[in-house]
Amino acid sequence: MRSIGVLAAVTGTLVLALACSDGAGTPPSENTAPVANFALPPCALNLACDFTSTSTDDVAVTEWSWDFNGDGTADANTANASYTYTTAGDFSVSLTVRDAQGLSHAKTSTITIGNSAPVANFVVPPCTIGVACDFASTSTDDVAVTEWSWDFDGNGTPDATTANASFTYTTVGTFNVSLTVRDAEGSSHTKTSPITIAPPLVNTPPTAGFTHSCSGAACTFSSTSTDPAPGTIVTYAWTFGDFGTADVMNPLHTYAITVPTNFTVTLTVTDNEGATDVETQTITVTPPVAGAEGCINKNLADAVVVDCAFNVPVRSTMKLKLLDINCDLRKQRVVTPPPISDQVFLAVCSEVEGRELGIFGGPLDELIVYEAGSQVVIRFVQGIPNNGAPPLGPPAATFTGTFPDWVINFEDGENPGAAGEPDFVDVVVGVHATVIP
Repeated sequence: MRSIGVLAAVTGTLVLALACSDGAGTPPSENTAPVANFALPPCALNLACDFTSTSTDDVAVTEWSWDFNGDGTADANTANASYTYTTAGDFSVSLTVRDAQGLSHAKTSTITIGNSAPVANFVVPPCTIGVACDFASTSTDDVAVTEWSWDFDGNGTPDATTANASFTYTTVGTFNVSLTVRDAEGSSHTKTSPITIAPPLVNTPPTAGFTHSCSGAACTFSSTSTDPAPGTIVTYAWTFGDFGTADVMNPLHTYAITVPTNFTVTLTVTDNEGATDVETQTITVTPPVAGAEGCINKNLADAVVVDCAFNVPVRSTMKLKLLDINCDLRKQRVVTPPPISDQVFLAVCSEVEGRELGIFGGPLDELIVYEAGSQVVIRFVQGIPNNGAPPLGPPAATFTGTFPDWVINFEDGENPGAAGEPDFVDVVVGVHATVIP
């Protein structure tokens, strides 16, 4: 900037003029103070309230200072800020803004913070006539709901004064359910919703049914029972005709039989309302086909066995007697295989010579009656050698005799190749049939 003096003489008068210029002939503009501005937002007690500066400046506002409660202390120094009022009343909200040249401006407004009314709310539950129906308040308040008043049937009379309550409708129809809630400041709100109570559903009893499939004397039963919605079958009660029972949906049952036999099978189903239905069928169960008399080896999944079968020409019961024991293998035993499945002599090497036992089976563990034309099968289960003992050879058996008495000589395969082996005297069993009418 430069100064220029101009001297002029006009009619004898001396005039001195001073002027400032930036060289282009335009004087600079002056800085303008910012203008503080904001709008009061709707605020509630105990809830964060958001304030936004809308202040302006000819260049830019660079500083903000908020005092939300009028105590003269700055509560925030950003353009936008939040504040939570914890007490009700009128408060002075001040915003002071400043620009980069240090000019400032303040705006003050009064905000009123009052108690917010609660909001009544609930969901209408599914209800049945004659059954207690549960209602639950989900009402809210800025502090806390302190009172509840329920009118469940729309008659204008309170039926309950707790947040959660039950009511039993005794007639069908549509009713207005109202909930009025109140807070500690006395503010209240009411919500009303309709509820429809329908006539009670008539329970339809279930329908019992089943199929079966037998492999020899082992039979699988499958329930095909049904129950119309909303009913559901909750119990199954089976009787298999041989005093056997089951309480599962699809049971497996093995019959202890020696000849084809008819059984009356009954299934009783009960639904969740206590209604029942019964299905009865007569089934024919046939035991495995009898083979030739004699003793044969079998390799089972868990053991090597010898089965000795003898023809029974006359209706009889059977008794086994231990005639001789010369073994020491663990878990060696004499049993009857399925479908009879009687564990006659367990740990036979530890048994006492001369002991006699009948063959029992079935759900009641009764003495088995072998019908004429059937077979009695005696199974020898090879045992386990002691630790360090040589491997076992295959078991074997021979027998002598005819109905009603047989003698079976079992060889357990221990010490194969040793002098005198196999000797067929490890376990000797006598089988005696007693003829019954």
